[in-house]
Amino acid sequence: MTLQVGTVFKWEHFPFPRYSDETKPRWFIYLSETGPFAQIAWVYLCTTTTQTDRFQIGGSRAGHSYFKFEVRQFSLFEKDCIVDFDDPPHSIKKAQLLNKHCDISIKGRLKEETMRMIYNRFLQSGACAKKILLDIHDSFNREGISGLKKPK
Repeated sequence: MTLQVGTVFKWEHFPFPRYSDETKPRWFIYLSETGPFAQIAWVYLCTTTTQTDRFQIGGSRAGHSYFKFEVRQFSLFEKDCIVDFDDPPHSIKKAQLLNKHCDISIKGRLKEETMRMIYNRFLQSGACAKKILLDIHDSFNREGISGLKKPK
């Protein structure tokens, strides 16, 4: 399984939930991985949520920075969903991701301009550790998405 920056995929039984013990399908956008010289290779994935009501006035995430993927514009997704830029990307060992290849279905790849927007929004949000942002920046450059502001 080869993943590139911007690959959208569905992980049927995602085994690392953050907010509950429930194992359920999750949709992800592949952001990057650690450089080739890292002792342990990590991948960084941002997830989406279909619980869009949480981002409305009075919702639990009303003040968060987010982007809504509407199916009519982003047909890779099955339902309208949101990326929350105040929720840091998932860090997963690359080996754990590759071992689950039978549980993952690739849906397509987002355009470069969308990935630039995602990077810039994470950079502005302050939710990502500098190390993760540097890895994302380097991965984007390796895939030809250059000219992005480097994290300080």
